[in-house]
Amino acid sequence: MSINQGSGPCRAVAIAAVLALVIVAAVAVPRFRQSAPPPGRSQGESPADAPAAASFNEPQVLRYFNEQPGSLDPALAADAYSSIVIAQIFSPLVGLTSDLEPVPQMAESWTISRDGLTYVFNLRKGVRFHNGREVTADDFVYSLTRLFREPYRSEGLAAGYLDAIVGVPEFVQGKVAEIAGIRALDPHRLEVRVSRPYGALLSALALDQTSVVPREVVESPDSTAFARMPVGCGPFEFSYRRDNDFIVLAGNRDYFLGRPAIDSIVFYTPKGEVDAQGADALIRGEAAMAILPVNLLDEFTGRPNIRVLRWQDLSLSFIGMNVTIPPLDNPVVRQAIALAMDREAMLRLWPAGKVLAQGIVPPGLPGYSPEQRTYARDPEAARRLLAAAGYGGAHPFPPLTLWKATGTQSGRQVDTVLVRSLSEAGIQVQLQYCSWTELDSLITGRHAQMFGLSWVADIPDPDTFLRALFYSSSGTNYFHFADTAVDSLLDVAQRTPDPGVRMNAYRTVEKAIV
Repeated sequence: MSINQGSGPCRAVAIAAVLALVIVAAVAVPRFRQSAPPPGRSQGESPADAPAAASFNEPQVLRYFNEQPGSLDPALAADAYSSIVIAQIFSPLVGLTSDLEPVPQMAESWTISRDGLTYVFNLRKGVRFHNGREVTADDFVYSLTRLFREPYRSEGLAAGYLDAIVGVPEFVQGKVAEIAGIRALDPHRLEVRVSRPYGALLSALALDQTSVVPREVVESPDSTAFARMPVGCGPFEFSYRRDNDFIVLAGNRDYFLGRPAIDSIVFYTPKGEVDAQGADALIRGEAAMAILPVNLLDEFTGRPNIRVLRWQDLSLSFIGMNVTIPPLDNPVVRQAIALAMDREAMLRLWPAGKVLAQGIVPPGLPGYSPEQRTYARDPEAARRLLAAAGYGGAHPFPPLTLWKATGTQSGRQVDTVLVRSLSEAGIQVQLQYCSWTELDSLITGRHAQMFGLSWVADIPDPDTFLRALFYSSSGTNYFHFADTAVDSLLDVAQRTPDPGVRMNAYRTVEKAIV
């Protein structure tokens, strides 16, 4: 584990996912109106598919550089790059403020029973999908139930945060055809019942994965229809996509929270160093917003017409280890790697916007403690552990492979420090760079021996780090980590109504994992 609040490939979906990806961003006010069609599209192509024409009085197109997203099906959203697009097309019941407080979105209001077990959501009337059909409570029953079917349950993120809903275990086991705790009271009222008080339910219902989708499109006889042309009820409609190039969304004039102030968004998704390309486009006036590589922070600060925004992100950057791939199946070897890693030197090389992680839960979340849980660097102790594990002399320690997404020059410099610090303890690491799409496939398939990743909070709760990543049966436990005591404590933390017991369980879990 390395550094809190880091940028880099982001696996989880960010809280308030609209452009809330990393700690540093640069936002520019364009010096001219951006009205040209995307590269590769001629002026003569179908005007129905093209972004609206520019007017002199307001910018019409927001151009943004983003890693190539995977599926645009919200139920399968499992990385921030997909979520940032999905959040524009679709809408869940609940939204979150910048203070992470639940606010109405598709639900105009809600009531919670005195015992905290029954939620009734009053839906906005007259809201329509982009295909023109009105959204009803039955659509939410379908969309939420779908999260617990395969492959959505194992590949998505939401099911693990919603398993307190009554009837979920029976549905997952195939014993019933419907989830008892999700039902439409009438076309505009949805009831959700939980088996135990669950304070994070509203935050979980703000996840992009819980967004409402039209059943007739998802289950169209054309099995590719929804993937090719996703239909939601969000502020922007899907217009067209060219893989490895761009995605275009058009403003939804009938959006229930008001017509967007811009006519379209173009997400450029080039290969290579996307952040660096976005920064270059920002300078040229060809992008309205860009995630700023940290090594360019000083260069951008003070530039005319560019405003640099910084905020705390609930995230953790770390090196993941697959505990089923030798020699990482030996906990003594994993401890040796942790002791050998020079996190301080890595931070000194790339300090902007980061703090050294003392544990797994980042500052800003309940359960965070500044108490150090991580190992202080001790390469000699690491060598002794490797010797105790049987390595040395005639039995040298085998080289490890660390997979990382192709990053910026400053990121690769940090990687060099990491590799050098491990080699000083006799641990040889071979770096393998690949695209985010390739890395994502390696991680989710549990094929990467070691990998670099940033994990962004899904909900403002410790479960989003500890249970999501380390519960033995979690679909996002990419390490194959399994510990019965950890599982038991995470179950206690999830089920107890006592906040003191809950936080103590989380702290014990965090110490045990580290």
